[in-house]
Amino acid sequence: MGARRLPRGLLAGFTALLIPLAGFYVIEAFIAPNPVVRIGLRSLPALPVAIWTLWFETSRPLERQRPLIRVAGRIALLVLVMAFAVAILGIGLNWLYDPNRFI
Repeated sequence: MGARRLPRGLLAGFTALLIPLAGFYVIEAFIAPNPVVRIGLRSLPALPVAIWTLWFETSRPLERQRPLIRVAGRIALLVLVMAFAVAILGIGLNWLYDPNRFI
């Protein structure tokens, strides 16, 4: 069973829509008037990577533990990863970018 491919027209349309949307997202992450929105927008891209790493990667952490400990540990790790992302990408960049508007 081969990989399914998108038609070229659909792929081009999707790309033409995605590029301006990504540009708007990045601009808003740095110039939004509300600091909490800026922090959230800067930290949000770390969430899918953290979920993929903790639940779907082949070398998943806590794989040999009981199911309850495994799920609780993964949730705790997800919270820690997101707290680190908020601290570094959100609050840290907010402070470096504009110390006068720091939260």
